[in-house]
Amino acid sequence: MQLHIKLVLGGTSLTIPSVVETPVTPPKLSVVPQPVHPQDLRIKNIRTLLDYPLDLVREWLQFQDVDRPSLLHITKINELVKTMCLAWAADKCEYPNHAESLYQNQVVDAVGLGADELTVINAWMQQLQATKAGAM
Repeated sequence: MQLHIKLVLGGTSLTIPSVVETPVTPPKLSVVPQPVHPQDLRIKNIRTLLDYPLDLVREWLQFQDVDRPSLLHITKINELVKTMCLAWAADKCEYPNHAESLYQNQVVDAVGLGADELTVINAWMQQLQATKAGAM
């Protein structure tokens, strides 16, 4: 398309090509997911398995003056895992020290020997549920 303009004063005409603007598409931004620290993923997976409230994890982390597990020493992370597990088990055993003893023997010891933590926690949970069901 061209635009034709007639200059009134000089009596000449001038043809100006019109500029057709092509829409500029913004460059596509690719979102590269940041890798999740293994300890953060560990806590997330265990919390999910136990159906432990995220707010309670956040509160626990705040008491440690951090906002994610990976900022903690491994002993504190292990303490958080134990806290979540024993909170889950609170209503599963008549005696709280029974749940803690089983946790130590079945979870901590097995993980120390190289067993998968989620698998042994799941087995521990099933045993506690079976014990509670048998007690009824």
